[in-house]
Amino acid sequence: MGQQHRKETKRRRRSAYIKRQKEIAKNSLNAVPVQLATKVVKADAEPAKKAPAKKKAPAKAEA
Repeated sequence: MGQQHRKETKRRRRSAYIKRQKEIAKNSLNAVPVQLATKVVKADAEPAKKAPAKKKAPAKAEA
């Protein structure tokens, strides 16, 4: 009798799983797709220009 009980439990769990998957599929049709980890690139942006490096004044030697 134990084996029959396990078979019924497996069948019930499987049907519940399929029902959930159908519900998720139905709800996802109306949802807006979300893209994750996409890099945003601006088409009009120019590459960043580096500021000109400042020249150090020569060190004065103390006598």
